[in-house]
Amino acid sequence: MNTVSVLPLWLGLDKPIFDIFVQPKFSLYNIEKDGSRHKTNKAIYQYKDFFYNDIKLKRVFVQGDPGIGKSTFLTKLVIDWCKAVSCCNPDNKATFSDADTLKDFQFLFHISLRDAMGQREVVEMIKTQIIDNIYTGAKQTKAFELLHQILERETCLVTMDGLNEWTEHLNQHVVPRIPSSHTNCVSLITTRPWKMADERIKVSVIDRLLEIEGITDSEKLTKQLIVSFQTGNKMTHTDFMTYVNEHHFMHFFTSPWLQALIVNAWMSKTDVKGSLCEINCMLLDILFKNANATEGSFKNGCSIECLSSTRYIKKQMKIFDALANAAFQFTFSSNKSLTFSEQELRKYLSKKHLQFCLKAGVLTARFHSVKAAQGSKYSFTHETVQEFLAAFHIVNSQQDLIANFKPEHKYSVLEMSQTSIYLYGLQCETANKLLNRLVDDEFFNDISNGLSVYIKHYPESLSAFQRDKYTKETVLKSKRNDMNYDARCLAISVLFQHMVIASFNEAKISGQKDIFLYCMDFTFNTYLLDSETRALKELLSFNKSNVRSLILESNVLESSELLSVMQQSKHSLQRLKTTVTPEIYKALHNLNIQELYVIGQIDESPFSNVLPSLSSLLFLSIEDSNLLEQTVLPGTIECVYLVKCISSAVSSSPSRVFSISTTWC
Repeated sequence: MNTVSVLPLWLGLDKPIFDIFVQPKFSLYNIEKDGSRHKTNKAIYQYKDFFYNDIKLKRVFVQGDPGIGKSTFLTKLVIDWCKAVSCCNPDNKATFSDADTLKDFQFLFHISLRDAMGQREVVEMIKTQIIDNIYTGAKQTKAFELLHQILERETCLVTMDGLNEWTEHLNQHVVPRIPSSHTNCVSLITTRPWKMADERIKVSVIDRLLEIEGITDSEKLTKQLIVSFQTGNKMTHTDFMTYVNEHHFMHFFTSPWLQALIVNAWMSKTDVKGSLCEINCMLLDILFKNANATEGSFKNGCSIECLSSTRYIKKQMKIFDALANAAFQFTFSSNKSLTFSEQELRKYLSKKHLQFCLKAGVLTARFHSVKAAQGSKYSFTHETVQEFLAAFHIVNSQQDLIANFKPEHKYSVLEMSQTSIYLYGLQCETANKLLNRLVDDEFFNDISNGLSVYIKHYPESLSAFQRDKYTKETVLKSKRNDMNYDARCLAISVLFQHMVIASFNEAKISGQKDIFLYCMDFTFNTYLLDSETRALKELLSFNKSNVRSLILESNVLESSELLSVMQQSKHSLQRLKTTVTPEIYKALHNLNIQELYVIGQIDESPFSNVLPSLSSLLFLSIEDSNLLEQTVLPGTIECVYLVKCISSAVSSSPSRVFSISTTWC
């Protein structure tokens, strides 16, 4: 476990983890009493921040996007623990300066959850993945008995990699089970973000939630990769950055996995435009080459654009298609899995083709157990490769596979977000059909509810007392008593917008024509990258006659653009947050807005003339304004927030009762 792959671009190429490891970047989430989760500005630089609050925590979750470095981090943690408890390798730097914190754990057990499909108990996973691969016969039985004693008596750390890759055989439980008798066991679990939106993961089981957001020093990783990929020093970091800037590839540096692929593309002199589909094709092409594939080009072009520049897939297209079929079946069938047996693979690949894929590194085999019946377990080299090939099969199949999709739950679209992004890069028409299949009115209503929570609870400067008070009032007014639902809806709205932006960018970079992504809700917040903001603006221009929510926390739209949206979406606009101008007052007249958040000094006379015309308005927030005259509110209003305001009078119909909260920041 002292080495990691530098990416399977050359067969057998791995390096000591210390040669390429760069410290990950973590953010802490606060989990409120109502179940909502808020990312804090607190960066994590110590192991103690993983495992301790006032007391030792029991279950810690680390979420992160594909290829962001979750598995590599756990590998490094295991090595740091070994170093801490044995005092070996003093020259190898630990991830965090307080590696001695890991001495608090007498034992550490590392589990790959993709290799624990169908198992529920953590102790059984440890037996299968560790004990059974070391001992046989009586020694195996004795070791298993000793394991129970250790877990019950000693302080243990159990690291579990890939919660999103695991299900137990009844598909009823969402987290592997550690018995309550194992009182000193601490678990550290990695997963993709969408999994944390699963309503079965209760607030009570999350002692700490962290997010890995990439690495602290992308330049360091690039330099280390360049050194790892070459003999001598002919290619330099300066040369690489010139290439990156010319091709506008900086956005790939958010993911170590994609960053390494771009480094490889540059070093192998492969020209790419920058789409994820193209990069996956580039990766697969190089892997096929490593297996001594016959060279051949798509002379007359190819219906799948990203394959056009490949050189080693054309003559092996049968294998490629079979792999794509297998990826689709393992991703979307009732027996979906990221690990599979040789017998399962042989339904799609001949023995000869399976050997080719293993030699190429597209598929990997892990020795599962000393028991011959269990044999090896197979998986794709990376989960995102499996998802790309599954998307390719959907597009390339002679059958309409979308028609047979049956969403397992209303959040299936988020579970399939990576596949959806690939589909937009391959064929927009098919991608839109899938999106329409996966989302329905209930899903969009959840997003609307999430944005309602967002606009009412913003800004973060509201005191904890006021935020909790408003939550209680909402619970009383609501037919639901489950505020976890609202917190989930807020997370869903953020994740869905992120997916839509990524899908649009992928389609555009891939050269897709007639891109149309149906969107109703747009949140321009300060967390968006410039490239994401530009994409969201384009999406808004395509959908400006169907906008339901428009939240502008920065002036990203010209006044004429905003007025155009308000005019063309006058029948649908329910939620608006914006800086106000006299032109905005006029445009608000007679709209069906239910939630309005205005920023800046308002002209009270025209504003008071407009507000009574908003016959559906339930919520009003005014920020950074002096209210010196009497502001007349519509009779429908239920709640008013005054943020950083000086107010002398606010009035409504005498028969109306509503809440007014005032906050000075």
